[in-house]
Amino acid sequence: MKIRILMASLLVGLGSFGVVANAAKTTPLATPYRASQLTSLKKIKKLAGGKTVTLDLVLKPRNSAQLTQTALAVNTPGNSAFKDFLTPQTFRQRFGQSTSTTQRLTNYFKKQHLTVTTFNDGLFMELKGSASAVDKTFATNLKTARYHGTRLQYSAKQPRLPKTIAQPIEAIVGMTNLVKMTSLATDGTSTDGPTKNGAPQNFLTQYHATAVADQHQGRGQTVGIISFSKVDTRDITHFWSAEGVPAGANRLSVAATGGANVWGNVDPGNTETSLDVEQAGALAPQAKIRVYTAALSDVGWINAFASAFGENRASSLSLSWGISEGILQEMNSAHLLTPLYGNIMNTLLAQGATQGISTFAATGDSGAYSEDLSRDGSVGYGIYTNFPADDPWVTATGGTTLPISGQLPDGAKVDISQERTWGGDALFGAYRQDRSFFMRSSDLLSMLQSGSGGGISTLFATPKYQQGISGVNTYAARQYLTGNGLPRLHPELIQGTGNGRNYPDVVADADPLTGYDVYTGADGWETMGGTSFVAPQFAAVAADINSDRSQRVGLWNPQLYSLAQSADSPFTRLDSSTANSNLYYVGQPGKTYNQAAGLGTVNFDKLAQEFK
Repeated sequence: MKIRILMASLLVGLGSFGVVANAAKTTPLATPYRASQLTSLKKIKKLAGGKTVTLDLVLKPRNSAQLTQTALAVNTPGNSAFKDFLTPQTFRQRFGQSTSTTQRLTNYFKKQHLTVTTFNDGLFMELKGSASAVDKTFATNLKTARYHGTRLQYSAKQPRLPKTIAQPIEAIVGMTNLVKMTSLATDGTSTDGPTKNGAPQNFLTQYHATAVADQHQGRGQTVGIISFSKVDTRDITHFWSAEGVPAGANRLSVAATGGANVWGNVDPGNTETSLDVEQAGALAPQAKIRVYTAALSDVGWINAFASAFGENRASSLSLSWGISEGILQEMNSAHLLTPLYGNIMNTLLAQGATQGISTFAATGDSGAYSEDLSRDGSVGYGIYTNFPADDPWVTATGGTTLPISGQLPDGAKVDISQERTWGGDALFGAYRQDRSFFMRSSDLLSMLQSGSGGGISTLFATPKYQQGISGVNTYAARQYLTGNGLPRLHPELIQGTGNGRNYPDVVADADPLTGYDVYTGADGWETMGGTSFVAPQFAAVAADINSDRSQRVGLWNPQLYSLAQSADSPFTRLDSSTANSNLYYVGQPGKTYNQAAGLGTVNFDKLAQEFK
């Protein structure tokens, strides 16, 4: 299954603390959009006063300059603070707003007839109430309109609050929302039941994880799953039972973390959640699984992570959803999105790192390409990274293709002799044999255009643990797709440099051709692929490794990049510049890192022994 692209409802924040110079009774909260600059608005209406609006207040972190230092220090061997992980309470004491501040805000907003929920970190507060109460509280004028065919909620007036109330607030999330959600899910191949090749335990064998998994099985650990689709426990327990995995009565739990459904969302069903939980539960069979669900919105996104980090129950966390940096850039330039979006989520993910939570995020299934949004509302593709897999506080998990040999129904041969980065160019040989067969099949064309997400972020700087690693911020590439998405059979090698967070960090099998079993009541048994599988698989192995330790491993990345340079590295590099691409980036022979396969595949038993 391909990673979903989440077009969140838009953040209204303080792009540059727009405080009025004179002593005013209220302070305007500078919005990233200007109503006068929103072109093509149609069917403008006032938002019904009784409509429920859900907002998140984002509070200014204290000692923010020390947050990055702390997150790195507690996860870097040799640092005096190594493994000195924070609890949610100590995180709040050092970086969040005080209880007296949040209580003062709570008292104020309750008087405005809004319900208030404060998260444990002292950085986020959820407000919920009627549109009329929100308008009165923030001096706004909430309206709805059609914006390039999509329903938009926005305020025609700039939000304002009393100066003493506004002072600790960095952003308001959810005041404005626009949804451009695109599901990139592909259909699986139906099977009669569990298959030998699709068993999740094959992951353990392929990547030398059987010792650590069999011995410890995630005992005493909880794997967290962040998801925006439904949880069907019957599907999950049926899968576990058929695969011979324990499904204890109290093993699976769900935390509904709030947020409001945003207009235009398509119900994504339960497949994404099912496959994430099925895989994680199978590879860490004694671990508990906790699913943090939320509405498909920016408020839901924040609430899910803030809830998981606030509970601090999960030692590892998996996310198989994302949003293209291309969409973030376009919506910011169109005055529809605050630049604080990345900063807000980066602070939240840094919190998880300070607490020693290992967070894994899928990189996406369209190779180096991801969505962008033009001014006319149309969606295209360009060379973009996916957020939050490109965030420095998560371990980004990309995909590979395993060796496979066989024939397609038309007789065209497929022969992949060794593991390589997952990219549709692996099928170009078969495409050359019978182009018309591929052109008649939308599924085959989709496979030609699929691959592991990877690249160089323009949103985040190169983190310290990547600096000085050979291959980081240099790249080799081949333009495997033409402008209309068809194969370019003999692309030339391109070499260049960049600057930013490079991702993925690690890779494992994600090609649907060599994929895994999935079960849902709606579709039955299928064999599917995608980097959506890899994130929960890594989170499960993290639980297996943690179960043998008195302390969590924490954020993997500082240790991964250090170990990758050792003489006895636990990584197998996929660094060939031919037959090894994510449809754009290829390997850099002899270098430690490349944007197609990151550091490479992992020998988990060796990694577990070398982790400090």
